[in-house]
Amino acid sequence: MAMAKRLRIGSRRLAGLALGLLSFVFPAASSQAKTAEKSSGAGAQEGDKAQANIVLQEQLTEFITTSGEGKIVAKPDAMRAELGVEVQAKTLDQAQSELARKMALVTSAIEKLGLEGLTLQTETLEIHPVQSKPEAGRAPKIVGYRAQNTLSVTLRLAEAQALGTQAAKVIDAAVGAGANVVEGISFFLARPEEAQAKALHLAVVDAERNAKILAASSGVRLLGLHSLDGSQGRLTPIWRDAGIAKASRELRTTIEPGELTITATVAARYHFANQ
Repeated sequence: MAMAKRLRIGSRRLAGLALGLLSFVFPAASSQAKTAEKSSGAGAQEGDKAQANIVLQEQLTEFITTSGEGKIVAKPDAMRAELGVEVQAKTLDQAQSELARKMALVTSAIEKLGLEGLTLQTETLEIHPVQSKPEAGRAPKIVGYRAQNTLSVTLRLAEAQALGTQAAKVIDAAVGAGANVVEGISFFLARPEEAQAKALHLAVVDAERNAKILAASSGVRLLGLHSLDGSQGRLTPIWRDAGIAKASRELRTTIEPGELTITATVAARYHFANQ
């Protein structure tokens, strides 16, 4: 009997031990299952993210390339002209003396106008020998000297409406004082930065509008700007024929400056994706 009782007690202990083992095994298995589920979910998310990155990279390597142009029309507020004197004399001293005398008269006549924003600067001073016509067996001889002196006359920040009138006064004064060289009459903007910036802005807007038209026509969607290259607004001066200034002293020169066109261009690349 005693033996049987000890056996029963042993069986109970074994049963309790088995239950304890089960209680430790089952939670561990449950924890491993949850960890597997989390790993599986994280892996799926990473896979989705990787796939999304691949799609995004493919989209970001596809571009719509377009260009844009912007134009601004403005009235010039500045004028530049080359005015001067050319003389010819038998000797070098005579040519230099005559040139200096006439240029002093021309310079004085222009300065006496008293125009604001008027500047004078020597542009050229040239003296060349004049040779006789070559004859058979004889070397050409120096028969005189030709001398020329020109001024770069600039009139800045004048009122646009009065610019033509003031430019005509300058030319008439120079010609009336003996100037016989009138070249390079041009009209421009003294400070073109604002007009150039406006033209560049319009060019960017035009490029974006063109990109949207291309995208809509192709059934795709613009994602964003990739690159943008542009050139500052080009300002082409208005040139006038110098012949308008070669009038007689009894006639007054008439000049119409006209209008300037400032042009800017850009090239743009946009990312796009399918709808």
